[in-house]
Amino acid sequence: MQLAVIAVALAIRAGASPVVVIPDTPTAVEKFAASELAGELGKCLGVTPEIVREGAANGGVKLYVGATKAAKAVRGKKPWQTDEVFLKSVADGVVLDGDPVRAPIYAVDLYLEKYCGVRWWTSDAATYPKLSDAPARDIALEYAPQFKYRETYYLDGFDPLFKVRSKGNFTSLTRYMLTKMKFIPPEMGGNHRLYFFEGRRSAYHSFFEILPPKVYFEKHPEWYSLVGGKREARQLCLANKEMKAEYIKETLRRLREDSSVDFIQVSQNDVNSGWCECDKCKAMMDEDGGAPSGPYLRFANDVAEAVEKEFPNVRIDTFAYQFTRKAPTKTRPRHNVVVRFCASGSDLARALDDPSSKKNAPFAEELPKWREIAGGRLFIWNYLANFKGYMLPLPNFSRLGRDIRFFAANGAVGVFEQGDALCCAGSLAPLMHYVASHLLWNPSDDDKRLVDDFLRGYYGASAAPHLRRFMEIVESGARKSGKVVGLRYTSCHFLSAPAKLGAAAAMDDAVAAAEQDGAVFADRVRRERLSIDHALLLHYDVLRVFAAKRAIPWTRPESRADAVENWIREVRALGVRALKETCRADDMEKYFNNLRTINHTKGTDK
Repeated sequence: MQLAVIAVALAIRAGASPVVVIPDTPTAVEKFAASELAGELGKCLGVTPEIVREGAANGGVKLYVGATKAAKAVRGKKPWQTDEVFLKSVADGVVLDGDPVRAPIYAVDLYLEKYCGVRWWTSDAATYPKLSDAPARDIALEYAPQFKYRETYYLDGFDPLFKVRSKGNFTSLTRYMLTKMKFIPPEMGGNHRLYFFEGRRSAYHSFFEILPPKVYFEKHPEWYSLVGGKREARQLCLANKEMKAEYIKETLRRLREDSSVDFIQVSQNDVNSGWCECDKCKAMMDEDGGAPSGPYLRFANDVAEAVEKEFPNVRIDTFAYQFTRKAPTKTRPRHNVVVRFCASGSDLARALDDPSSKKNAPFAEELPKWREIAGGRLFIWNYLANFKGYMLPLPNFSRLGRDIRFFAANGAVGVFEQGDALCCAGSLAPLMHYVASHLLWNPSDDDKRLVDDFLRGYYGASAAPHLRRFMEIVESGARKSGKVVGLRYTSCHFLSAPAKLGAAAAMDDAVAAAEQDGAVFADRVRRERLSIDHALLLHYDVLRVFAAKRAIPWTRPESRADAVENWIREVRALGVRALKETCRADDMEKYFNNLRTINHTKGTDK
């Protein structure tokens, strides 16, 4: 036996071509994982490895994909956790296996990333190191992610293959309007999905999607919330049994129409008021310490109980959002209810657990309570974008890792990171998606390393230090200002004039440096420069005068009109189609016309 092992090792060292080995009866996921490995490894080796069934495997290094006999021999019959991966060196190669739903693909991609050095920066940009052979020695990785549900909501992250490579496994839809959403196909492992409501074109805020007032209010005003002594179409009266029966009936009808989903929302409308003040609803609130979340969670439980009888695999997704963020003292979610606790109203410039942030304190105080209440059914909805101005700088680069580790420490099993869903220009959106998706897979990963790797790999080694300087200026400027950076702003109120000009200079240096590395890198950095150039245009003449008084070099046109037209040309040339959330196809041209006249003469600190 020992001689046989030595012989195999000698054959591997001799440089025989590696082969990708799949089970004799492979699943669709295992076939895809094998093709992913052969194709991507081939770009490193210069030759595409052959894919063979296990019974016919010969040659050099064997890369065993999926539930092969080789994998079973080293791992045994231990049950898989959700998305668990298993990578292990064996005598004649490497075992790459995992939870059969989708993890064989994750195992392959982790092998390519961790041991081969492949990097998928975006859906159309990757790095493939040159290799002489397939790595096979000293490989050992057995890992199951804490976050069982992972979604990074960025435009580029909607690409199914890139989403799989980024370890995303959840696909929802909220206010994404420019192209049709693509879902992960079954052979790539599929995805968890929320039911999509056509009315507001979103998977969220279900109350008036299920019971629209224009259909029901006139006949049944008592189904809707009592506010100030008057029935209003604001929320629902959750104590009304007839309303609940109709709501359940309509929910079941929708689930019968779309059997592909495994989640459906039961949640309040997207307004921070209007909960029912009738005596019965008040009594339910009183039983839960006065928290409006009590009646809402009870209602979700009742719907979940009815849904489970016909759809045992469907879970009810309900919000702890705005007026329902305060945790109830009594009510607990059923086993098929997940609570999606939202960081609404947060300050983007500060970590969610930053004790100095009054704006973030309510979230930090309530999260441990929801952990106790929701147990292993706690989801987080976090916000990473400025929804009124995607193309403005964001001071939230360094808080991302801290926030995700905060979620993990408080027992979250799912995280939705809502970023730039339409634009992908400005605020370093590709970087944010890359870092967020890696941290959702492994919160203990080094976010500083991830940032540095991306800056060098995607924007180029020459531009990287200047981009890092830009990030530090924006973040330190926001902290020094002491101002809250909310989720919707139309100018960079949190950056002083010196900070704006310093950030612009850093980005100019980044573009010039990137040009040394080639046009591809220069175009990527030019896209990022759109954000700070946009910020300058909003206070152009004020900043130009300020620079002249302080003898700061002014490298832009003297005429604001010329600068605006330059920016518009750049936006068009780089194919940017949106500026803000819910942007329509013609909104960019409308904004260009507005920008030609907007020029704030105040608001930039000296």
